[in-house]
Amino acid sequence: MVLVVRSLWIGIGFQQAVTIADLQHAIAQACNQISIQPEAIAGIASLSHKIQQLQLQAIAQQFSWELRGFSAAELAAIAVPHPSAMVAAQMQTASVAEAAALAGLQPQSGILLLPKQVFRLNQTAITVAIAAPSPDPASASIPSSL
Repeated sequence: MVLVVRSLWIGIGFQQAVTIADLQHAIAQACNQISIQPEAIAGIASLSHKIQQLQLQAIAQQFSWELRGFSAAELAAIAVPHPSAMVAAQMQTASVAEAAALAGLQPQSGILLLPKQVFRLNQTAITVAIAAPSPDPASASIPSSL
C-alpha cells in the first residue's frame, strides 16, 4: 500500500481556445517532468475568471481536485522567479502559473517544484507550474531523545 498525500498545487494559465484534451496533455507532461502522479495534486489555481472555464472545471472534477481562483492583484503580490512583462501587460500580473501555484498553497508558504512550463498545442498555449508546501524545519529536526 502506498500513501499519497495530496499537497501539491498546479498553477495554470491558458488561452480561451484550449480544449480539455490540451489541458490534460499539458498537466500530464508537467507531472511527468518531475515524476509525480495526479494523486499527489491537491488542486489547480489560476485567475478567478479562468476557473469558471468548463474545460478547467472538467479536469478538476476528473481528478477530484480543488479549484482556487485569484485576482490579478493577488497574483501580482506574489514574488516569482520568472515574471513576464508580456503577461503583465495583458493580465495585470507578471505571473499566472507560478504565482497561482504558490497562492493555491495558502495559508502555507511554498516552493516551486516545477517552474512555469509553456506547452504549445493546437495553436494555443498553456502555462503550468507546480508548487509544494515549504518544508517545516521543526518536523525535520531529530528528537533530542535519540
